[in-house]
Amino acid sequence: MEYPKELRFKVNNIFGSEDITITLYSGLTTFVGANGSGKTQTLKALRDYLKRQVGQDKVRYLSSNRIGAMEQYRSKVDQYRYTADSYSVGDQEAKKVRHEIETASGDFFTLDDRKDVYIKVAERLSVLFKRQIFIRWDAGNMKVFFGKSGGNSEYSVAVEASGLVNIISILAALFDETIEILLIDEPEVSLHPQLQSYLFREMTRAAKEYNKTIIISTHSAQMIELHQAADLCNYVFFSDNELPKQIAPNTPELSNNKLKEFLLRMSLIYNEGFFAKKVMLIEGSSDMIICRYLCNRLDFNLDVAGSQIIPVEGKGQFPVITKLFRLIGKDVCVLTDLDGFIDDNSVVDLFSSLPKATEIANRRGVSNLQTMIRDIKTTIDKLISENKQDIATIYELHPYWVNRDSEADPDKVIRRALIAQLFTVSEDTLLTWPNSNDWKSIKTRITALYDILEELGCFILRRGAIESYYTFAPNTTFSGKPSAATLEVSHLEEESNAQICEQFADLVRALRFAAIDKPVDESFAVKKELLSELALVIGVLPNTDREEDLLSDIKQAKGNSESLFDYKIINENGRLGVEVFLKSKKINVSGFPFKAFVDDNVNQIVSAHVRMKN
Repeated sequence: MEYPKELRFKVNNIFGSEDITITLYSGLTTFVGANGSGKTQTLKALRDYLKRQVGQDKVRYLSSNRIGAMEQYRSKVDQYRYTADSYSVGDQEAKKVRHEIETASGDFFTLDDRKDVYIKVAERLSVLFKRQIFIRWDAGNMKVFFGKSGGNSEYSVAVEASGLVNIISILAALFDETIEILLIDEPEVSLHPQLQSYLFREMTRAAKEYNKTIIISTHSAQMIELHQAADLCNYVFFSDNELPKQIAPNTPELSNNKLKEFLLRMSLIYNEGFFAKKVMLIEGSSDMIICRYLCNRLDFNLDVAGSQIIPVEGKGQFPVITKLFRLIGKDVCVLTDLDGFIDDNSVVDLFSSLPKATEIANRRGVSNLQTMIRDIKTTIDKLISENKQDIATIYELHPYWVNRDSEADPDKVIRRALIAQLFTVSEDTLLTWPNSNDWKSIKTRITALYDILEELGCFILRRGAIESYYTFAPNTTFSGKPSAATLEVSHLEEESNAQICEQFADLVRALRFAAIDKPVDESFAVKKELLSELALVIGVLPNTDREEDLLSDIKQAKGNSESLFDYKIINENGRLGVEVFLKSKKINVSGFPFKAFVDDNVNQIVSAHVRMKN
């Protein structure tokens, strides 16, 4: 096949009636995206389209369940008195349509049919995996056996490791030149990371050496490899309810030197961002330690939300990485130190220039966001200039100044430290500042700006750097950062969730922005279950004085399902009622036990007491 090759086809029930277009720029094209974004259905639709274009026998599709038949048979061995060596790959009739078979069986037929393919696969098995492979026919059925190098015993393919079977299947398809186009759904199935990397190299080599067109769909960061900006064109990015996105070679961003440099240094964590719906960029390892702790402690479920936290090497990388991820259709939010706003506009401009920025700003009573930023910074510079001597004792207390680099611009450091102090000290302390009304006014204006930027996805650490939020660890800004973050986390175990949310309020807002909107709240289900019982209990209570009778009535009404609650009959000041207990300790709700009386409104009582545990 000659490249580039434009393919235009339909994917039923995924992208509506609209055709989608995918361009193959090289021999290996990769579909990436979250579960449920349409990759598999697109791959199958592409298979059908290509078979019509180049011929049935020249296109092979391997499903993600390609070793499923062997897995099912393996589960039967011993349990149902099956023997492994009775497993058959298939018969002669199946062999005739080996390219139509979506499972590994078709590739084992290839090994039997093509001696050259067999040799290439067998030698790799022998050298790399210390395995020998044997193919035999028995009563019209093909059976496959393995032996370990240097050993005498053989065993059936039905008990071989799933990962090795997967490797054999794909290698056979790669080396079979009668297959011109190979489509593989999740080539990484059952493979550990190192084997995924090996398989990716083999696919890359086969595409070049055998002029084979390979299209894969993957969830593995190991299957992403970028050596130059142009390699981005070989990836198709899938998102829920959106047409797939692909970058054209003439896209201006690809010529950016900073992007080229970044791609050469890009680590696995950036690859993982390709599968996310939303990417949250943060500064450094300390921020990562704290953010991960907060996510786990507060159940933000960023992973389920399809969000990926990615640390960058300094705020200077924010623009290039943000533009890269936006280019492939990802939402990007940023958590930056205060200097990302105070020193220059390179970070905030990424968000203030967004199309929706004007609408959000207008809604908050601001006509032009960029003018607002410029005016605020002008006012800050003026206030500092007019009060420089009087405010020295204020900014000299902040870690930005205390731990400043000897080569740093002092005016920049003063500006950072002073604005950080503005959001660190109490309102009472602020009143003691020289010209306090002016400082209160600028704080109000900066707060309004921060609120707009946060709605756009730009979060600024208002107190300075992450270390400025520490209560227990040293708030150094230059050395020992990861150690200090680790120490802080160890002490946070003793704090309540409410205390942590107050201490790290700026970070918590950013993480909530990147997370699922609502936390998992089991109290709704508990309330529903309780209301169906408590109304019944209150209704029959005047006619019984035994808890056993209450439980019996509940069981009769609900069937065999066991109640989550226990009830104790009470009489307080002539008011008949029950005390309600939650039996399970697994459910994350508070408010138990509580009391409900015959004349109470059951809905109000339950709503008032039962709630999600903080």
